[in-house]
Amino acid sequence: MNDEQLKRNLQSVGKEVFVTYYREFADSSIDAAAILKRDRCYTDKSCKSRTSHARGIINAGRAKDALTIISQSPRVSPQAVSRAERLLESRF
Repeated sequence: MNDEQLKRNLQSVGKEVFVTYYREFADSSIDAAAILKRDRCYTDKSCKSRTSHARGIINAGRAKDALTIISQSPRVSPQAVSRAERLLESRF
Protein backbone atom coordinates (compact mmCIF):
# COMPACT_ATOMS: atom_id res chain seq x y z
CA MET A 1 0.00 0.00 0.00
CA ASN A 2 1.55 3.29 -1.07
CA ASP A 3 1.05 6.64 0.67
CA GLU A 4 -1.83 7.70 -1.59
CA GLN A 5 -3.66 4.42 -0.99
CA LEU A 6 -3.09 4.82 2.75
CA LYS A 7 -4.56 8.32 2.73
CA ARG A 8 -7.54 7.18 0.66
CA ASN A 9 -8.22 4.18 2.89
CA LEU A 10 -7.88 6.30 6.01
CA GLN A 11 -10.30 8.80 4.53
CA SER A 12 -12.74 5.96 3.82
CA VAL A 13 -12.56 4.72 7.40
CA GLY A 14 -12.50 8.14 9.02
CA LYS A 15 -9.57 9.17 11.17
CA GLU A 16 -11.58 9.34 14.38
CA VAL A 17 -13.23 5.99 13.68
CA PHE A 18 -9.85 4.39 12.93
CA VAL A 19 -8.29 5.50 16.18
CA THR A 20 -11.41 4.94 18.31
CA TYR A 21 -11.90 1.36 17.10
CA TYR A 22 -8.27 0.51 16.40
CA ARG A 23 -8.15 -2.44 18.82
CA GLU A 24 -11.33 -3.93 17.33
CA PHE A 25 -10.05 -3.49 13.79
CA ALA A 26 -6.69 -5.03 14.71
CA ASP A 27 -8.29 -8.15 16.21
CA SER A 28 -9.64 -10.17 13.28
CA SER A 29 -11.62 -12.41 15.64
CA ILE A 30 -13.85 -9.45 16.53
CA ASP A 31 -16.72 -8.43 14.28
CA ALA A 32 -15.75 -4.75 14.18
CA ALA A 33 -18.56 -3.96 11.73
CA ALA A 34 -21.11 -5.11 14.32
CA ILE A 35 -19.45 -2.97 17.00
CA LEU A 36 -19.49 0.06 14.70
CA LYS A 37 -23.14 -0.56 13.86
CA ARG A 38 -24.02 -0.79 17.55
CA ASP A 39 -22.07 2.31 18.61
CA ARG A 40 -22.71 4.60 15.62
CA CYS A 41 -25.48 5.46 13.19
CA TYR A 42 -23.94 3.85 10.13
CA THR A 43 -25.56 1.48 7.66
CA ASP A 44 -24.45 -2.15 7.47
CA LYS A 45 -22.70 -1.45 4.18
CA SER A 46 -20.84 1.53 5.64
CA CYS A 47 -19.74 -0.46 8.70
CA LYS A 48 -18.41 -3.29 6.55
CA SER A 49 -16.62 -0.85 4.25
CA ARG A 50 -14.99 1.02 7.13
CA THR A 51 -13.91 -2.25 8.73
CA SER A 52 -12.50 -3.55 5.45
CA HIS A 53 -10.49 -0.38 4.79
CA ALA A 54 -9.20 -0.23 8.36
CA ARG A 55 -8.11 -3.85 8.32
CA GLY A 56 -6.50 -3.28 4.93
CA ILE A 57 -4.34 -0.54 6.46
CA ILE A 58 -3.40 -2.76 9.40
CA ASN A 59 -2.73 -5.85 7.27
CA ALA A 60 -0.52 -3.82 4.94
CA GLY A 61 1.65 -2.86 7.91
CA ARG A 62 0.70 0.82 7.67
CA ALA A 63 -1.05 1.23 11.05
CA LYS A 64 1.85 3.21 12.51
CA ASP A 65 1.79 5.57 9.53
CA ALA A 66 -1.99 5.99 9.84
CA LEU A 67 -1.74 6.74 13.56
CA THR A 68 1.04 9.25 12.88
CA ILE A 69 -1.13 11.02 10.29
CA ILE A 70 -3.98 11.16 12.80
CA SER A 71 -1.77 12.44 15.61
CA GLN A 72 -0.58 15.29 13.38
CA SER A 73 -3.96 16.17 11.90
CA PRO A 74 -5.43 19.57 12.82
CA ARG A 75 -8.88 18.40 11.68
CA VAL A 76 -9.52 15.70 14.29
CA SER A 77 -10.57 16.16 17.88
CA PRO A 78 -7.96 16.54 20.61
CA GLN A 79 -9.25 13.25 22.05
CA ALA A 80 -8.50 11.42 18.80
CA VAL A 81 -5.03 12.96 18.64
CA SER A 82 -4.41 11.85 22.22
CA ARG A 83 -5.64 8.31 21.49
CA ALA A 84 -3.40 8.08 18.43
CA GLU A 85 -0.40 9.27 20.43
CA ARG A 86 -1.11 6.75 23.21
CA LEU A 87 -1.38 3.93 20.68
CA LEU A 88 1.89 4.99 19.08
CA GLU A 89 3.61 5.13 22.47
CA SER A 90 2.31 1.70 23.42
CA ARG A 91 3.36 0.37 20.02
CA PHE A 92 -0.26 -0.52 19.35
